[in-house]
Amino acid sequence: MDMRLKHMTTVLAAAGLMLQSCEKRIDLLPTDSINEANAFQTVTDLEQGLYAAYGSWNGENTMYVNAIVADETKISNENRGQGQFEFKWQYVPAQGGSASGGWSSFYYTIGLVNKELAAIDNVKPANAAETDLKERIRAELLAIRGIAHFEILYRFSGRYNPSASGIPYTTKSDISARPARQPQSEVLKGIEADLAAAKAIATLPVAPAVTGTAGTIRLSKATIAGFQARVALYKGDWTNAAAFATEAITNSGKTLATGTTFAAIWTDDSEAEVMLKLRRTGTGVGTLWQDNNGDVFFEPSDKLKAIFNRTTDSRFNAYFLIQPTAQDTCLVRKFFSSARGPKIIDVKVMRVAEMYLIRAEARAELGDLTGSVADYNLLRSNRITPYTNAIFPSKADAITAIYAERARELCFEGFRYFDHVRRGVDITRPASDVQSAAWQNLPATDFRMLFPIPQSSMLSNPNMVQNPGY
Repeated sequence: MDMRLKHMTTVLAAAGLMLQSCEKRIDLLPTDSINEANAFQTVTDLEQGLYAAYGSWNGENTMYVNAIVADETKISNENRGQGQFEFKWQYVPAQGGSASGGWSSFYYTIGLVNKELAAIDNVKPANAAETDLKERIRAELLAIRGIAHFEILYRFSGRYNPSASGIPYTTKSDISARPARQPQSEVLKGIEADLAAAKAIATLPVAPAVTGTAGTIRLSKATIAGFQARVALYKGDWTNAAAFATEAITNSGKTLATGTTFAAIWTDDSEAEVMLKLRRTGTGVGTLWQDNNGDVFFEPSDKLKAIFNRTTDSRFNAYFLIQPTAQDTCLVRKFFSSARGPKIIDVKVMRVAEMYLIRAEARAELGDLTGSVADYNLLRSNRITPYTNAIFPSKADAITAIYAERARELCFEGFRYFDHVRRGVDITRPASDVQSAAWQNLPATDFRMLFPIPQSSMLSNPNMVQNPGY
């Protein structure tokens, strides 16, 4: 085995072990314990530091909170308290939990990146190959920093408003710093600048590169374009959303999958459509919804199951496992198992299908209904058999259809809460998915649409301002 890949697997395995508590929380050590002058002396050191940053990327938290805060899940009778505060919109800043946990975990990743970027110019490559590798590492670090800030921004700052309170955009690791929240517009400038600078570095591969048997586990120009498309989608910058999505599709080298190939994505037997994933050697992903002993914490919601045609849509059997009971109980089959073992599955960070949906939505918003419906039909024709092409009579019809298609295609991948936030849509659940009417409707204007900043951050930083309502 390539020693770099072996090291990366070790780092990712350690990171996976950090993600397996019931509330999916992480106990973090301060990144200031790292002395960059000593830690990064060679390009090999830089690459190992990059692997640590990838290993700390908490994709599980993104999947988890997007599903349970929104309307993709319902609490199982076997749930022993896992995620119930988040599901019930009863966040407790002093106690932490998954909703607040993204703040700490993604800032931890940012701290690792900033430590390494502070040292990178002092590392002298031994040859031309190392020079190229060093610059590729720089690109990936910059991109990870931008991506991590974006993950924090939409959860703690909400729908795009340039003058609204954002988050601190940090480019230095300084234990004495007490950064204040910046306007969303300034935070997004930092995110966009880091992504653009990363993508401009020549030695970064254009298409997703396969790393040994681990697969597409490192960033590429195509994947960064995909993140730029996400940021533009969040802002409602439809022209750039369409352009970046097109760039991502074109440069990815990926096409939409069908049938058994599509189903094999979710058992890690195929990387068709996968532009970036986080390699996992533990059961952190598979145990988000059910434990290793078979206890089910969350089931797919009745609302989610109802939007699929169970006969013609191949996604239904790929995503869900119906149990033979009168109650139609169901397991999340997506991210269920792989050849490496039950519940051991990689986090799918980006697929080309998402890019078609971003472009379809952006084209609809721009008035290009022909281009929009073409993307919509292309995706659905690869999922549904037999399929009859749809027609979009109006922009409103197009947006409604694409929003529903995102709910079908991207469920449990970490997008549903994000979609509610960015479009200002209420979260609604049918009575069959809740045990109390208090958990049935969350208006888009409710303060609980934003997550609370952890109490530990509030206490340690006098310049930090908590979100309203907490």
